[in-house]
Amino acid sequence: MVNTIHTILVLSFLGVTGLLLAMTTLHRLRIRGVRMTWYSPKLTTIPVWPTLFIGLVIVFLVYVQNTAPLLNSWIFGGYFLGGIFWFVAVALSSTAVITEYGIIPEAGRSNDAVGWGQISDYFEVDEGKRTHFAFLYQDFMGERQRLDLLVPMQNVERFRILIRSKLDVQIDHPVQRISSRKALEN
Repeated sequence: MVNTIHTILVLSFLGVTGLLLAMTTLHRLRIRGVRMTWYSPKLTTIPVWPTLFIGLVIVFLVYVQNTAPLLNSWIFGGYFLGGIFWFVAVALSSTAVITEYGIIPEAGRSNDAVGWGQISDYFEVDEGKRTHFAFLYQDFMGERQRLDLLVPMQNVERFRILIRSKLDVQIDHPVQRISSRKALEN
């Protein structure tokens, strides 16, 4: 009875997380003109909830196998695989995508995209191991907005070249580099 319930739960979980991964992958593949991409939220963090779930599955697998093996180990394998699907989907949707047409700060939220033509000014703040780029733009309602983008060190120079080619043509005044955190606190 317990194995039957868990079999249904595992198959349902695999179906939902597989569908989530497929939809996230298709959404990411629909983005055209991709020039650069990187994992966005914080460069040193990993998706918390999928990682926690995978850890719990491993802990319960070890516990059940050492106390009373009531469940088949393939059930835990199914939960683990579903956790991996969930992890990959979250990681894919959390990538920053730079395209020919603008910036998508998180691929899973493409409605937050900012076109190159919307940006009126930008500046960069170098903090040693990390570099922030701040873009000032007008949204579709005409309100001034700000987009802060953390760029990994290995992509900074390539990103600089790209934004200079896209933005320095449309912005009249030269952009100055700012090396303190005060600019990001505005």
